[in-house]
Amino acid sequence: MLSRRSLLFALTAILVLSVPLTAGAAADPWLDEDFENGVDGLMTSIIRPLETTSNGHVGAGARATIPSGANWGASGRWNFEDHGLAQPEEMYWRYYLQFPTGFYIEPPYRGKLPGPANLHTYNCLGLRVSTEAEPCWSARMLFSRDYKTDTGLYQDGPSDETLIGFYTYHLDGPSDRGEIITWDDDVALLDHGQWYCVEGRIDLNTPGMNDGILEGWVDGELAYSRSDFKWRRASESFLDVEMFWLDFYYGKEGEGSTKSMEIRFDSLALGPERIGCDDALVWNGAFMDDDGSVFESDIEWLAASGITKSCNPPDDNRFCPDDVVTRGQMAAFLGRALDLTEGVGEDYFTDDNASVFENDIDRFAHAGITKGCTATTFCPGSGITREQMAAFLTRAYDLPATDEDFFTDDEGSIFEDAINRLAASGITTGCSATTFCGSDSVTRAQMAAFLKRAES
Repeated sequence: MLSRRSLLFALTAILVLSVPLTAGAAADPWLDEDFENGVDGLMTSIIRPLETTSNGHVGAGARATIPSGANWGASGRWNFEDHGLAQPEEMYWRYYLQFPTGFYIEPPYRGKLPGPANLHTYNCLGLRVSTEAEPCWSARMLFSRDYKTDTGLYQDGPSDETLIGFYTYHLDGPSDRGEIITWDDDVALLDHGQWYCVEGRIDLNTPGMNDGILEGWVDGELAYSRSDFKWRRASESFLDVEMFWLDFYYGKEGEGSTKSMEIRFDSLALGPERIGCDDALVWNGAFMDDDGSVFESDIEWLAASGITKSCNPPDDNRFCPDDVVTRGQMAAFLGRALDLTEGVGEDYFTDDNASVFENDIDRFAHAGITKGCTATTFCPGSGITREQMAAFLTRAYDLPATDEDFFTDDEGSIFEDAINRLAASGITTGCSATTFCGSDSVTRAQMAAFLKRAES
């Protein structure tokens, strides 16, 4: 009688002969998370959440912080059924991993890292193995100091390297815990402070047979491969890959980390095929952080017009749409929009000498668009309000006067005339049908919209 795996190979051969193949066609990943929008919504059944960090592998990332004396850095689950997906029998995963400089494992302890699991019962963790009454399996990854040195096992003193591997509960493993499996230390011994691309594969065994597969790669190089695992008994075909277990754990209960440490984590992807290490961010237009924004077309127009360069030189791939516009940035935006070139020979203000916007500010003043925040200062780092923006735009574009009063909340304001001119010119419709909200700050995305309307 053919095993499930042999039958699958036979059927595959028939299909290859009967169905034309499309070169280069690859299945889409089930999950591709770059953490550019934070970590909310990724995990369920959360014991301790992941945190965000600006120091990801590419752009933003996630981190798990293990407090001094504690065990948990983060723990939660990404469940297939929560995302409307069938539980697979085979899965590939990829994430980028960094142990920052100063990371320390106190011998003889180890720690857990994310990996696949089926916790059908609350076993296969915490020294509880799979039983016929309470079946389960898990194949988390691990970090440890179980690697050879010139003097044998490295057991004491600080280290600037950490070895990774698997920690898996399987039916032929130890009777009281999961099996500790370290990867080839020529490939999987990670230097602290560096990012590494870590890939894994699990292909579950035919129920009752020893033909399950675990594989692992570091930066594309094979670091581990074994094909005789048994996670499922003959009656346990229902134990497919239930989840990707986002578990960051150190030591053992009651014996935690000797100091606060973090593990950095980025570019998580899960799929039916090997994913590879390309985690370049993909976005539309000039900037990665405006996709889906109601102001996206305004922001991209601003970039195409040369009015903005970005908020993150030299990478120049972010606009920071939710940041408040400063008075210095406003001078630069309008200076480029109006092609202001005169006025650099005169220094109008005393508080902009260290500002990268000093020339823009002097041109701004020379053109009569600003008089400063006082007689001698410009306040370049202060955020700009909607009413101040109305005054700048009115002077910059010489907007015509109007007798119409558009809003109810600017009565008595020194900016009321400028606000009405802005509304009459179609540059603003207010923050509601009857109000302008003049004291509210202006974001960079909102400024893009104002400038596009003013230039139209």
